[in-house]
Amino acid sequence: MKTNKGKGKAKKKNIGLKRRMLYGILQVLIPVIVIITILFWHTRKVMRQEYMRTTQSRITDIANKIDAKLQDIYSVSDNFAANDKLNKYIEKEYSPQEQMYKKLDIVRIYSNIFGAYDMLNQRVRISAMYTYKGELFNFLDPNNDTEKVIKKLLAMNIEDPDLLMKFRWYPLQDNFLLSDLPGEVRARKAVMGIRRIYSWEKGRYEYVQLFALKERDIYDQYAELAESIPGDIYVITEDGKLISSSNEKAVESGEISEKLKGEILEQTGDLKEGWEAFGNQMIQVKASDVNDWKIVMVVPIKLVTREVDVLYYRIFLVMVACVGFCAMMILYLYKSFMDPIGKLNASMKEVYGGNLNAYAEVKQKNEVGDMIRYYNSMLERINTHIIDELQSDRKKKELELEVLMSQINPHFLYNTLENIVWMSNEAGRPDIGRTAASLGRMYRLSISGGQVIVPMEHEIEHLMAYVKIQKNRYKDEFEFDLRTDMRQIHELFSLKIILQPVVENSFLYGMAGLKHPMMIRLTVKEKGQWVVIKVMDNGRGMDKEKLREIRDQILFGKAGKDEEEQNRRSSGIGLHSVESRIKLYFGVDRAVSIYSKKDAGTLTVIRIPRITAEDIDEHDNLKEKINKTE
Repeated sequence: MKTNKGKGKAKKKNIGLKRRMLYGILQVLIPVIVIITILFWHTRKVMRQEYMRTTQSRITDIANKIDAKLQDIYSVSDNFAANDKLNKYIEKEYSPQEQMYKKLDIVRIYSNIFGAYDMLNQRVRISAMYTYKGELFNFLDPNNDTEKVIKKLLAMNIEDPDLLMKFRWYPLQDNFLLSDLPGEVRARKAVMGIRRIYSWEKGRYEYVQLFALKERDIYDQYAELAESIPGDIYVITEDGKLISSSNEKAVESGEISEKLKGEILEQTGDLKEGWEAFGNQMIQVKASDVNDWKIVMVVPIKLVTREVDVLYYRIFLVMVACVGFCAMMILYLYKSFMDPIGKLNASMKEVYGGNLNAYAEVKQKNEVGDMIRYYNSMLERINTHIIDELQSDRKKKELELEVLMSQINPHFLYNTLENIVWMSNEAGRPDIGRTAASLGRMYRLSISGGQVIVPMEHEIEHLMAYVKIQKNRYKDEFEFDLRTDMRQIHELFSLKIILQPVVENSFLYGMAGLKHPMMIRLTVKEKGQWVVIKVMDNGRGMDKEKLREIRDQILFGKAGKDEEEQNRRSSGIGLHSVESRIKLYFGVDRAVSIYSKKDAGTLTVIRIPRITAEDIDEHDNLKEKINKTE
C-alpha cells in the first residue's frame, strides 16, 4: 500500500511539472502570436486600401478608352445615316438571277463609300445593313446573306418600334455574320450593335445599321493593364450580360458567375472605393459615360497581400518550430514514462481488435515495467485458456464425428451384402463380380486415408461406384445423369460420403411401384462462397404428410415404433446424418433441404461452404498449432 501511495504522489508531481512547463511556453508564445497577427491584419487592410486607390485611375482610364471607341462608332453611324450614296443601293431590287450583282454592289459600298471615309482603315466600319425591303447587305461576308442569318437578325428584334434612332447593344455572342468562324475565341466572339436609320424625306425607316464589334477590339483597350494586375477585368451591360473580359474562359462561355453578377448589380452610382465580395475579393466598378456598360475589376485579396501573407506565414512557421522544439524536449524528458505507456496502449487496442498475441515489449525496471509484465502474464493466461477450450471442443467434435462415421459401415455393408446374396441366386451372373468390385472401390474411397475432407472428385467417384452397384441390380429400370463440369470442381473439396446417402434416398422413396424407368440427375455448382449440390429424380415422390415426416427426420433423426425397421431399410447414415455432420463440421444450419410431389419426383439440395486446398492448409496449420500446445 505504501508503494502505491508513493507511486501516486510521484505521478502527481510529474504531471504537475509537465503542465507547468507547457503553461510557461504557452504564456509566452500566445501573446506574441496575437500581437503579430493584429499587426499583420492592420498591414493587410492598409495594403488593400492603397491598392484600391491606385486602381481607381486605371479603371477610369479603361472606361475612357472604351467610351472613345464607342463614340467613334456612333460618329461613323451618324455620318452614314445621312449619306445619299447609299440610297440607290437600298432602293435597288435584286432578283434571284441578279444575286451576283448584289455581291458586287456590296463590294462597291464597302470599298468606295466606306473606304473613302476611312482612308487609313483604322475606324470601325458598318458590318451589315438590313433594308426595309428585307435585303441584307453583309459587308463582312457577302456570300453569307442567307435566310438563317436574317432570322437571327429578326430574333434580335431589330425592328422594335421603341428603338427609334437609338443605338442598341447585344451581349457577347458568336459573330453569325461570318460563315467561317475563326478558331481564336476573341476573334470569333463579337458584340452586336444596331441602329435604325430614319429618312425624313421619305417618312420611313430605310434600313438598320449593324456593327459587329469584335471582342478582340474591346480587349485591346485594356489588355496591357489586364496583364499587369493579378485579377480579372469584365465589361458588362447594365443587367449583367458579358461584353468583354480578360478571362478567356468567361469569353468562351459568354457569361459571368451568378454570384459575381448579383454583387455587381447591387452597386449603384459611379466609381466605388472598393468592397469585399464573397469575403475574399476586392471589386471596383466604373460606369460608362456613353451607354449602360460597366467596367468591373475583380482582384483576389490574397494576391494583393501576397508578400505580407508570406512573411506572416514564415514568422508563424518559426514560432511553430519553436513550439515543436519545446515539445520534443518535453517528450525527451518524459520518454521513460510516456513511451512504454504508448506501447501498452497500442497493444491493448490490438487485443481489443482480436489479436490475443499482441504482447507489449518491456525494458523498464520501474513501476511501468512491472505493469506491462503483469499485463503480458494476464494475456498469456487468457491465450492458454482459449487454446485449451479450442482443443477440448475440437476433440469433442472429432469423437462425435467418429461415432457418426462408425454408423456407415454396418448399415451399408448389410444392404450391399443383401444385394450380392440376391444376385448370387442368379447363378452364373457376371454382374456379381462387378458389384463386388464397385463395393471394394467404395470402401477404399470411404476410408480416404483417415481424412474427413476429401476432393470433390473423390466424392463423385465414390458415388459412381455406388451407382454401378445399383445399376447391376436394377438394369434398365433407372438411369443416372451426371451434369457437372469436372474441370470447374477440380479445386473443390467436400465432406466425404454426403452424395451417396442422397442418391440412395431416391431409390428408397422413388423406385417402389414405379412403372417407368427412373432418372436420377446430379448437379454440383459454385455460387459465390457456397457449393450447391442438387439430386433430382422422377420417381414416385411423396405426399405432403410423408414429406413433412422426412423433413423432421432430417432435422431431429428417426423416431417411432418402427425405428429398427426404418434403420434396416434406410440409406447408410441417411439424410439426418448428412445434415448432422455438415452442421458439426461447418456450423451450417439446415444444410439439407428436400422437396417432393406425389407421382412427380423428389429434389434434394445440399449446401456446403466452398472449400479449396488453401482452406485445407489453414485447417492443418491450426491443428498443428493446437497439437504443439499440448
